[in-house]
Amino acid sequence: MLQTPALEETTVIVVNYNGIDFIANCLEPLLEAKEIIVVDNDSTDQSLAMIAERFPSVRIIATGENAGNGAGLNVGIFAAKTPYVLVIDPDAVLTPDNLQLLYQGLQDFPGAAFTAPRLFIPRHGQDLWVMGAQETMHSRTYEVPEGPFCSWFLSACVILCHTKIIQDLGGFDDNIFLYLEDLDLCMRFTKAGHSMICIPEATADHFNSYSASVSWKLHWRKDWNFAWSQLYLAEKYRGRSVMWQEARKLLFMHGPKALFYALVFDRKRFIRDFSAVHAVYAYLVGRSSRSCL
Repeated sequence: MLQTPALEETTVIVVNYNGIDFIANCLEPLLEAKEIIVVDNDSTDQSLAMIAERFPSVRIIATGENAGNGAGLNVGIFAAKTPYVLVIDPDAVLTPDNLQLLYQGLQDFPGAAFTAPRLFIPRHGQDLWVMGAQETMHSRTYEVPEGPFCSWFLSACVILCHTKIIQDLGGFDDNIFLYLEDLDLCMRFTKAGHSMICIPEATADHFNSYSASVSWKLHWRKDWNFAWSQLYLAEKYRGRSVMWQEARKLLFMHGPKALFYALVFDRKRFIRDFSAVHAVYAYLVGRSSRSCL
């Protein structure tokens, strides 16, 4: 494979948690990068053995605990020595050509903290989420961008960052176990005077939700962590009174439905709504994002 400036100057950071079914697809196209760091969040499958056997050049850092996605990424980010770090989810695939486009974007937009590709979910199409300057939550857009653009939010599923900028910022907020850690990162980049640029010519595939087997525990954790993170960011950026408003909204939205679905024995929907109610309670009594089941 022909070396490109992007590969020569980039450390790839991947957090692994029981990713034996998909992480190889993520690592394979990027093996010519200067360094690949896989941070393992206490996996219980055979993924680490597989990585060590198939990809001996990959540096594995085993944390010995599952402290969350952002905390795991921080381990890799602060271990990186190259000018750029590629943060990529283990169920995402980015080719070297597309990495080069992200790299060129950082040269073209010197005020950017990171560049991101246009994401696609196989069989579902474009997965692009954006946010305006005065907004506090991102939303999905189905419009096809005509060229590079700035957004106040871009998903951190795949981003190429200036290493020094993200290290100086402190990396991800490791108070957030899962979900919205990238929204928080974008808000802090904006506050620090940096922009985030989408390079739509660059594309990546995200096999969304393939990174864990589907179970009631997975559904619980997803909905619980999303609700907890919503309240955390509301308080962090808009104050405790706004957080209480958001908490009431979540309770009014999910509480009655959780009761109804319990009465009709609809387990799936009960878990979806009760997990949000439980997360509100947990946040209000001071429990951390790691207190989820």
